Amino acid sequence: MYELRLFPVTQTLAYLPEEPSELFVGEEKTIVLESNKPENIRFNQVWTSGLPVNYQLSRREDKIYVQILSTQPGRQKLEIPLSLRKPFLDEEGHPVYHLPPLEKIITVKPARLAFLAIDQREVSFEPGARREPLEIELGYDSKLKMLKTYRVESQEEPGGRLIAEIFTRNVLGNGRVLCWLRLYDYHQRSDGYLYIKDGDRAVYISNLDIIPETKVTAISLRRDGQDWQPGNRVFPGERIELKLEGQSLHKADFRFDGLTELKIDSIIRNEREVAFSALVPTDIRQNNIQIFNRGEPLRQALSIQEYERARKLDFVSLSYGQQSISFDQADILIFAGETLPDIVLHFDRSLIDEGRLHGPQELELDIQVLERSGALIDRREIRNITICPDATSPRYRAAREEGCWQTSIRLNEYLRRKTFELDAWTSIRITLRHKQEKYGKNALSKTVEFVLHRKSLFDIDVSFPAGLIIKRIEEPGFGNLGGISMAVIGQFSFFRERKIAQAKPFKFGAGFLAFNAFNFSDNNSNRDVGIVALASIYPLPTKDRSRLSFPLFAGGGYFLAESKWFVLFGPGIRVTF
Repeated sequence: MYELRLFPVTQTLAYLPEEPSELFVGEEKTIVLESNKPENIRFNQVWTSGLPVNYQLSRREDKIYVQILSTQPGRQKLEIPLSLRKPFLDEEGHPVYHLPPLEKIITVKPARLAFLAIDQREVSFEPGARREPLEIELGYDSKLKMLKTYRVESQEEPGGRLIAEIFTRNVLGNGRVLCWLRLYDYHQRSDGYLYIKDGDRAVYISNLDIIPETKVTAISLRRDGQDWQPGNRVFPGERIELKLEGQSLHKADFRFDGLTELKIDSIIRNEREVAFSALVPTDIRQNNIQIFNRGEPLRQALSIQEYERARKLDFVSLSYGQQSISFDQADILIFAGETLPDIVLHFDRSLIDEGRLHGPQELELDIQVLERSGALIDRREIRNITICPDATSPRYRAAREEGCWQTSIRLNEYLRRKTFELDAWTSIRITLRHKQEKYGKNALSKTVEFVLHRKSLFDIDVSFPAGLIIKRIEEPGFGNLGGISMAVIGQFSFFRERKIAQAKPFKFGAGFLAFNAFNFSDNNSNRDVGIVALASIYPLPTKDRSRLSFPLFAGGGYFLAESKWFVLFGPGIRVTF
């Protein structure tokens, strides 16, 4: 293995266009900064001050704009330093994070009209809204008359579009004039000067931005691996990217009540949109995150939603008899003892939000009781089981307890025939699942089936052995071949482990044997009744419900009439009652 360390470098170029090369004092122009990688250039968006030509950089629609404002006449030099996100390498291979300063020579000419500066660079205007006049401070000039209304238009010639009105009130101690400003239309500094007119005659010039009021019209969210999606629903503990869309957003100062690690995206920040990255605290308590602009709440807000994830069923456990097992880990088929006192479902609420938030779990339970043949003898459905996280969850204080299931589920509280009343080989099928309509394709489901197992069975068999070989003790020879006999045997059957009602192919029992019982000839001297102990072997498998089978018998006993002991072997026909 060889580790190759990669360092992101790129060659970034930037320059200013030739125009404009001339400005008037107080005139403001906006030019585009040309660059092959504008996204790699870093800057702050603060106006410089105290320079012959002040400037401000801004980013809009993947372009960088430079606003320049001339303050002193003469041949002035404009220098703009720029920083880089990804550096370039110098001749010695060292990373450099700064471009050479951009330089431009601008000839600043005295203005034809006196420039009166306004103390505010931008103001908001909303058409149709009844507003009080804004209080501003205007630069002083000896020819400016007090208690007079001046018209503000966008052109020097008569008949221009009315932008605003300025009413002069009085001269302040700082050498400026206190005025009222009434707005009637929008204006951008980049569109040119504003002309302050006495009637139709321009007497002064000024400039400011009259922009729409800050308004948020849409909220979009972006999560890991996804694109921007409209919406305002966020979840506790998630890291999100948030984008506000609207108007005049570049001058807003947004605050979010409840978000942490809030960072503004310097690339997506302009008049129409602004983006942030933030973390929603896991233990946030309020239902909404209010958005503020300069201390004033907006109509829009972020809505806190609880998670609706389906957790695996490890928080559910099954108790039966003396045993308990996790429902998620339980076998699909469980063989229980012949008598089952009850089956109980317990819910460990502390596991629901362990490791990852899941929220309340909405479940459904289906219980079926089937007899040995598979016929349904009982069924119960339990809907609307809501299991909520307990106090160990970070969302416990914010969650609601109404409607949450607080107890365990005991099957005997729902079944007509209780589990301890069911016959052997009865099946209890339990299906636990998440609500499909709530979790969709993420819903989980599992079925566990209990079978009331028994190891052995005692029953009474009536069989008709034919061709039995009877060997009487202490008599020579291999014994006699008998005719059709009848045997009534009480015997034990034994069942296979982890098989449903599958008997082993042998049985043991004891009873009575009527030897040659169906031989009614006068010379039948072998007919007798004996007490026997028999083992029966079933070499041919029989159907479960079959009453007829063909076993092989082996055993021994005592004939009552002859008072002799004997052993026997032979086939038979078995009829089960």
